[in-house]
Amino acid sequence: MKNDFINIKYPKGFATSKYENKRILVIGAGPTTNMVNWQNIEYDYVFTCNQYFECDKLNNITVDITSLINRILKKSNSTKLQNRLDKDNSYIAIEPYHSSMVFDHMTYKELTNKYKDKCIFFDTAFQNKSGAAPRLAILAAALNPKSICMVGIDGYGNASNLVHSFDKDLVGIRDGNSYKSVNDAQIEFAIYIHKLCSKLKIELFNLSEGHPENVMSSYSKTNFPLSKELKEQL
Repeated sequence: MKNDFINIKYPKGFATSKYENKRILVIGAGPTTNMVNWQNIEYDYVFTCNQYFECDKLNNITVDITSLINRILKKSNSTKLQNRLDKDNSYIAIEPYHSSMVFDHMTYKELTNKYKDKCIFFDTAFQNKSGAAPRLAILAAALNPKSICMVGIDGYGNASNLVHSFDKDLVGIRDGNSYKSVNDAQIEFAIYIHKLCSKLKIELFNLSEGHPENVMSSYSKTNFPLSKELKEQL
């Protein structure tokens, strides 16, 4: 599948139709994943990423699609990761744009051989420093759901020492990025995903709205605000 916002190669037998008119919850690793009661809302499928299997709050949540980038793919022989993939029967989303540098790595080859019928390869036209979960939300939009709810797609908010929800050793600014560049990227993503979902007639909600850690709130609360029903559930 290729269009103006995404290029996707699905594995054999992948049923895109099962996501049509469904509710997809995209969970990022920002601090609000551990702050928001997202488990109270109604959803059909969960998409998440990277070290989700280290997050206690996700222990009993079935993950339908997980996006893994290069640093996780290099360590993807992890028993904990593979046990979780097997338990949930998850699909693995891999982005060549971000991870082709590990395609010759033995661990990557072993993973994609073992899960060859579970690997989705995709690249989004939108690229910035907002992270893996935003690109996963764009993949979700390509599946024609009824709605996409997002949580844990935060940036640095008003503090530069925020703790990652999936890896407690990751605190504050990293990867050589500046505080401003990451927060600006979150707003760019919010504008982009709002325009995309409006075009595709997909309902969009930021479950982290109102939390100071969530940069996107400044845009989402005006342009795609939480419904009264969702506020009550959260």
